[in-house]
Amino acid sequence: MLESAPCLAALSGQEPIPYSAENKTLKDFRSRIASELLWAPSVALPMVAGVSAWLISWAIGDAAALNIVGLVLVLGGVGWLATRAIFLTDDVAAKILRDDAVKAINDEEKKLDQLQFRLKSDRDHRTTDYLTLLRTCRSEFEKFAKSPGIVIQSQEIVKQVRQLFWSATEQLEQSLKLHALAERLSGVEKKKVQEQREFTLGEIRESIEHMQSAVKHYQELMNKEQQSDLGSLRDELDASLRVAKRTEERMRELEGSIDNDSQLKQ
Repeated sequence: MLESAPCLAALSGQEPIPYSAENKTLKDFRSRIASELLWAPSVALPMVAGVSAWLISWAIGDAAALNIVGLVLVLGGVGWLATRAIFLTDDVAAKILRDDAVKAINDEEKKLDQLQFRLKSDRDHRTTDYLTLLRTCRSEFEKFAKSPGIVIQSQEIVKQVRQLFWSATEQLEQSLKLHALAERLSGVEKKKVQEQREFTLGEIRESIEHMQSAVKHYQELMNKEQQSDLGSLRDELDASLRVAKRTEERMRELEGSIDNDSQLKQ
């Protein structure tokens, strides 16, 4: 039953949550399901009431009526727990996945709101505009990808679009660092960093254009039910991701060279 939870999440329109070392293990997931089943009010309250009846019976001298009431309540709670475990485990697992997905989305939005605020410090409207475009494009795409009948087919494309989105936001983070670094430098070094920042902003703009083009292409394919052509779209997104990857590598090399120069000067 537990293994079917990701499938239920996919069918309900939610992206399956990977329970890996990066977030939660399968053991943690199962523990959460067990906790949800055990501590449901309809299970916990009768059992607590039954134990309370036994304690009162013991305190007043072993009252037979209270012992029977306690037994009935505890057995009723255990019976209902068994019933929930048999018939509701998948529903509980799906609910946990949905709750985690909602929490993950809220955490992402909070992180993006913070980035949007920090980008204002560079006094360059392009960076805030780019992030707004990225968020709008991703939101429209994911909303469309959850349309009935195309959820399963959309999973790989959704993954690629999300990778491209987060790569572009990481580049925006880097552009902010480059701006702060340029403010501390002068002369040739300042110009070098400013040029790199402009190059990064150009890469971000291209990533946005690729995302917008891919989303439009995807919507056209889905509307025309030409799902067999999704392979070309995946290849297109893979190419965009490779470009973004190379940009990230260049950024790391630049940061390393600047750090080394700073250390030598000190």
